[in-house]
Amino acid sequence: MQTKVQFITNLHEGINIYYVLDQFGRTWHTVASSPSEAKNNIKFGEDALTYKLYTTEKFGESLPQYDFKNLILDILEQMGLQDTYEYEEVVGWDNWECFKFMKRSSLHPCELLLEIQKSNMNFDHCAG
Repeated sequence: MQTKVQFITNLHEGINIYYVLDQFGRTWHTVASSPSEAKNNIKFGEDALTYKLYTTEKFGESLPQYDFKNLILDILEQMGLQDTYEYEEVVGWDNWECFKFMKRSSLHPCELLLEIQKSNMNFDHCAG
């Protein structure tokens, strides 16, 4: 695997935040002035401005699995919306559909039902 650098944002004049995916599949967060410096920063391990993201302590261990479906259902239940059409739609979603919804959703309570309806229409479109 090749090391990849992704620019995130400008922190200060000439200093940027980067994500770096190293040759072992680990994702790093670092502060540097250029992509080449960001790539070089991860060679020296973790420090105050360079650290691993989304990785586990043991090499080769898989990332944790999240139950997005129950998370969405819990949010709806806490809002008292377990008797809605949208709640039943989420019950019918598989893990991939829940993951895609979580990537797109704002999870703002006032918009949640509309976002579920919109996502369900997209899922129906993909299936047909």
